[in-house]
Amino acid sequence: MNTDRVVFRYKPMLGRLSPTATLGLCLNETWHRTDFYVDSGAAYSIVHGDFARDVGFEFTSGEGLWVKMGDGSLIPVFLHRVPLQIGPHRIEARIAFSDRLGIGFHLLGRLDVFDHFRVCFHGREQVVSFEPYPARE
Repeated sequence: MNTDRVVFRYKPMLGRLSPTATLGLCLNETWHRTDFYVDSGAAYSIVHGDFARDVGFEFTSGEGLWVKMGDGSLIPVFLHRVPLQIGPHRIEARIAFSDRLGIGFHLLGRLDVFDHFRVCFHGREQVVSFEPYPARE
C-alpha cells in the first residue's frame, strides 16, 4: 500500500453518506479548509461565490465561461489557478467560482486533480482515497 495515499471518510450530504474530502484552498495567500463533494463526473471543480466573497477573494476577475451541470443547465463561472492541498500534497489547480452553483456544497472535479492523483471510491468502506502519481521526469 502506498503510504502517500490520503483517505477521507464519506460524510452525510443531502441525507446520505457521500464521498467528500476536506481540502486546503489558498485564496489571497491564505489557506482555508473546506469540504468538497468528490465528483468524478464533473470536469471542473466549482466553489460557491459566497465562500470566495467571505474570505475577500475577487473571483469575478477570473476567466469567465459557461459550465454544463449534471441536469443540463448552464451556469456562469470564473476560472482561476489556485493552490490546492490534499493531505500533505500541494498542486496548482484550475478552480471555478460561481454564484449560480445550485447545490449546497463545493464540487471537486477531474480537471488538474485527477492528473496528479489516482482517485478511488471505496463504497463498501465508505472512503475516497487520493494516491499521488510519481513525479514525471
